[in-house]
Amino acid sequence: MDLETVRKINGMAGRHRPFDWFMTGVVQYGHWVFVLYGIWMWFGQGSASQISRRRQSASRALAGVILCSTLSWMIGLVWKRKRPFVRDWRIWNFTGHRANASFPSNHTANGMVVAWQLWHDHMPGAWLMALWSGMLAFSRVFAGIHFPSDILGGAVLAGAVHGAVNHFPWLRRIIDISASAVSTLMSSAGRRRF
Repeated sequence: MDLETVRKINGMAGRHRPFDWFMTGVVQYGHWVFVLYGIWMWFGQGSASQISRRRQSASRALAGVILCSTLSWMIGLVWKRKRPFVRDWRIWNFTGHRANASFPSNHTANGMVVAWQLWHDHMPGAWLMALWSGMLAFSRVFAGIHFPSDILGGAVLAGAVHGAVNHFPWLRRIIDISASAVSTLMSSAGRRRF
């Protein structure tokens, strides 16, 4: 059923060239939306309390991404699930993606852990990042590089990591202290430069 779902969704590719271009862009560059949002969160203007709150949220989201990426990589070492386009020659890999481990979807895990953290912290635009995370996940199936179960695995991983980052006080404290130290260093370096 997993493979059949990919076949059906991937079978839509090639019918509408502008949509294919858009989906290719989302697959290849969609994660940059999160990076740009993170830069705004860190360097954006506002009151001292707004900046501090945004930086704390950005730090927790980044910690979630680092944890998700590490765990996803470790899972990929243990379970080298073949990508849909490797398992079935009829699935079109129009993005030229590598044939590395498919499970779980790292892009989905990272996008969702960021979106959930922003939602949890009531950050502006969190719902847009949640929608974008969903678009990023769908694009991976559309491009034939992930199974729906890979997407589900990435979402479960993101939920577990998000829960850990926000549930364990010792982990949250380490992240918050690190963010505060980086912020202080950047502020003092900026003052010395001028």
